[in-house]
Amino acid sequence: MTQANVNFFKPFVDGVINTLKVQCSTEFKTAKPFYKDASNGPKVAIAAILGITSPSFTGTISLGCPKGVFLGLMGRMLTETFTDIDQELEDGAAELLNIIFGHAKRILNTQGFTLHMAIPTVIRGEGITQRHIADAPTIVLPFTSDLGEVFLEICTFPTQPTPPKP
Repeated sequence: MTQANVNFFKPFVDGVINTLKVQCSTEFKTAKPFYKDASNGPKVAIAAILGITSPSFTGTISLGCPKGVFLGLMGRMLTETFTDIDQELEDGAAELLNIIFGHAKRILNTQGFTLHMAIPTVIRGEGITQRHIADAPTIVLPFTSDLGEVFLEICTFPTQPTPPKP
């Protein structure tokens, strides 16, 4: 990963760790990021997906969780016990991604990216994988906790987002 990529991804990484710690009382650590292909995409039960627009690139970002991990996070966030993902809990996935994106957006916009807010879409089902922009690489940023793994996927075009030149 180039230094430009690291600088772009770091606010998202920090956003995941901070958001899940504060909102869900859960400590997450980063695992090794990887480029997603047809054979290695994480299988999740729920994912919130958000379109990213900027004058210098477009893309998508998603937060995906296996069922047990997501139910555990929502249980800690709402101090209740859940056994299934329903529409009300879908809103929780969207809200977590909104907070994560808002954190990254504040930092990246000070670097000249001019990211715009968007409304997340939530998908759910057993063993789903998320598809992003065709023919654009997707990086998967896994995070681990006592509940299990969550996955932040970022796909941008062009593939090397850099802030505009002044």
